[in-house]
Amino acid sequence: MSTLIKPPPIDSSKSAIEQMLDLTQLTPIDPDLFTNTQPLWHPPGARGIFGGAIIAQCLAAAQRTIPVDFSIHSMHCYFVLAGDSEIPVVYHVEHVREGRSFATRTVQARQRGKVIFTTTLSFVKMDSAGKEKVEHAFSMPDVPGPSEEESRRHAQDDDQPFESQRIDIGNSARSKVSPAPDP
Repeated sequence: MSTLIKPPPIDSSKSAIEQMLDLTQLTPIDPDLFTNTQPLWHPPGARGIFGGAIIAQCLAAAQRTIPVDFSIHSMHCYFVLAGDSEIPVVYHVEHVREGRSFATRTVQARQRGKVIFTTTLSFVKMDSAGKEKVEHAFSMPDVPGPSEEESRRHAQDDDQPFESQRIDIGNSARSKVSPAPDP
């Protein structure tokens, strides 16, 4: 058995994506302690359980300890040991910081008392920046699109998604190196 609590039966009426979303369902043990509800997948040939499932469940555990108006801002993950699909995973959530705009959590995924995965998560209160938020990129310029004729001409070319052009290499350092003599 790979869960502490008997998992619900697989619902054949659910799609594959709905069954995947069920993977993030956790069973609370204490307010900051959770365990997996579904058995975790061990990919063939892999050392341990699928890491993406552990990441998703750690995020789900942390989200259960923050206010609903906070969303994930960043997540730093560390795989420590290979997880065993035959052993339940217990998620320990630590409240690192509780702020008005930010909340920080660490989550350790443990099996048999050993840490197999640890993560630090930062959550931000939605709309906390108001109008004065930081932008990390310039806004796209407002430019007219290609003409109808230009669009048609490109559509009639190859069925390739990219346009290829040959260009000369303009490397001045290259011209200073003499070519190797022929053998």
